[in-house]
Amino acid sequence: MTGHTLPCGHRVNNPAQTHYCSYLHLDELLRLQPTAEQVRHPDEHLFVVTHQTFELWFTQLRWDLERIIAALRRDDVGLATWLTHRCTGIVRMFSPMMRTLESMTPTDFFAFRAHLSPASGTESGQWHEIELLAGAREDAFRRYLETELLEDQTTGSQSYLWTDRLSELWDQPSVASACEEMLARRGVAPADIYQVAPADNPHAGLVLLAEALLDFDEETKISRFVHARTAERTVGPDTEGTGHTTGVRYLDRMALHRAPFFPFLWHARAALWERQQHSS
Repeated sequence: MTGHTLPCGHRVNNPAQTHYCSYLHLDELLRLQPTAEQVRHPDEHLFVVTHQTFELWFTQLRWDLERIIAALRRDDVGLATWLTHRCTGIVRMFSPMMRTLESMTPTDFFAFRAHLSPASGTESGQWHEIELLAGAREDAFRRYLETELLEDQTTGSQSYLWTDRLSELWDQPSVASACEEMLARRGVAPADIYQVAPADNPHAGLVLLAEALLDFDEETKISRFVHARTAERTVGPDTEGTGHTTGVRYLDRMALHRAPFFPFLWHARAALWERQQHSS
């Protein structure tokens, strides 16, 4: 038998050659899931894999959102639009990924749910970084992230969510602020980029960018709503969340009452309607 055996079990001619498994670090990656001996129920493996997959995609969103900010700051509207479409495509996968968890019955999930507490998806630092990179800057959101720990370990947040990285991002440009600054440099208000088709539009590229950003904003809200529905189907509408939240009611508030990332683009609709009313 010739060749060299890699950790994945494949044999290759040259141990230094690029190989699919070593390039993707699959040996390390596939050791991060629980074994059959470690899970309290077989479906706990599904739960862990699903959420690890979310976190992997979050790394890509963080990567691309920073690229979008850089592109907007140098007026590269084409690249910003292209990357925004990619980010939306990633977020669009989140809803079917989350709904995969609906293949667990309540009793399947309850068999290991208590082991999760007080951990919660609200503790995903990467997701909060994504929100800030996109444009979230609500004062209420920051107060939530800065909620101090309580001595009572049976109520309230059990994790202080504000990090040095979030503090840095709060004061740095976001996709939203970079877009607004780019429009200001061009002397164009958000409503000004829209023209009645099929008339020529000198701002057609900006329209494509704006609509791509709204797609991302909208898809994020949809994914939050689907998360709430999956939780409702799995644990019911009144069960407390593992992180001592109000469960589905908390998720619905996040889905339906969070400020959009790009309010200036949504508000442009009202400005356009007012113009139409005044011109008719």
